[in-house]
Amino acid sequence: MCALPTYGETLCAHCSADPAPVSSLLAVFAFDGPIRTAVHSLKYDGLRSIAPALGDEMALRYGGRRKAPDAVVPVPLHRARLRSRGYNQAELLARPVAAETGAPLRTDLLRRVIDSPSQAAALDETERAERVRFAFEARPDVTGLHILLVDDVATTGSTINSAARTLLDSGAWGVSALVLAREL
Repeated sequence: MCALPTYGETLCAHCSADPAPVSSLLAVFAFDGPIRTAVHSLKYDGLRSIAPALGDEMALRYGGRRKAPDAVVPVPLHRARLRSRGYNQAELLARPVAAETGAPLRTDLLRRVIDSPSQAAALDETERAERVRFAFEARPDVTGLHILLVDDVATTGSTINSAARTLLDSGAWGVSALVLAREL
């Protein structure tokens, strides 16, 4: 599921032809205007103080409409990028979501094992998918769990799909995704 508007259709043409590994992908905002500015400030300018309010909005939009997952898992950064940035913006956004759903925030179930270049610099969907194809590794503890993956932005869905495939291949029962914003 790509979370692009379908104007009454159940799935877009791309998702109908090539179904994604996530059972659902909810994007709270379009990645535009003030939300684009907020995400860039959070990721690149160190403005962590906005994460709780953004995460609260994600939790509000997600909560109550869906069955609680077994675990909320932020899309992890590679340890080199985490060291450089000092925090994982997806984890900051996921905290209020975990609190709202009552599901544990699990940062230990999925890790990024390949330090792929920034997706923002990728040229197209194929390149984005290739950059993250084997980027993740999951622990066997995911077996039988329904995971809610949380990230800041979905552009083509490559990162979310790669993480979801890894979790499913490792035994997760299902994977849903929640992102703050979706590139339209």
